[in-house]
Amino acid sequence: MAGLSEEKAALRKSFRRRRQDLPGREAKSGEIARRVEALELFQKAEEILLYLSNGSEPDTWALLDRAWQLGKGVFAPRCLDGEGAMGFFRVRERGELLPGRFGLQEPDPQRCERWRPGNRALCLVPGLCFDRQGRRLGYGKGYYDRFLAAYPLPAAGLCFGDLLVPRLPGEEHDRSVALVVTEEETIFCLPQGRCPGKDGAL
Repeated sequence: MAGLSEEKAALRKSFRRRRQDLPGREAKSGEIARRVEALELFQKAEEILLYLSNGSEPDTWALLDRAWQLGKGVFAPRCLDGEGAMGFFRVRERGELLPGRFGLQEPDPQRCERWRPGNRALCLVPGLCFDRQGRRLGYGKGYYDRFLAAYPLPAAGLCFGDLLVPRLPGEEHDRSVALVVTEEETIFCLPQGRCPGKDGAL
C-alpha cells in the first residue's frame, strides 16, 4: 500500500495548493452553508457535529451560529492524542474554544461535555477534496475515518465545486460520507439518512 499512500500524499499537496489559490472562496462558502442549512438532515437534526474551519476550508462558523439560533446542540472536535483519536464536545459559546493542535480552535474539555450517541445528529466533515461516491481526501491523520468507523452517523462533506473529482483512491480504513455539498450542488452518495461505511457501503 506504499504506492497508494504516496499517491494520496501527492494529491494532498496538489489539492491544498489548488484550494488556497481558489478565487471567491468566501462567496462559495456562503452558498455551501445555505445548501447545508436547507438539508432535511440538518433541519431535523437535534445535534450538529461540525469541524471549525481554518484557513482555506469551506467556512463553518456561520453554520455554527445558525445551529445555535435554531436551538440545536453544537459539538466541535478535539484531538485526544497524537494517534488519531478524536472526540466531539458541546460548545455553547465561542468563549469555550481554545487554541489546539494544528492551529485549530478546539473545545475546552474542562467546560464542554463530550458528545455521546443517542440523539438525531449530522456530522459535517472537512476534506481537501471529495468524489461523487462520497470518498474524501483528508489530511492524512485518520481522525474522521476512526470517528465515523466508531460512530457511523450521517455525514456530509463540504467541498468547493472546483475540488470535486470523478474518483479518489481508497484504502480499507477510509470512510465515505453520505452526501457532498458544494456551492453548486448537493450530491447524495447514499440514501438520505443512511450511515456511511467503507467505500460507501452500509
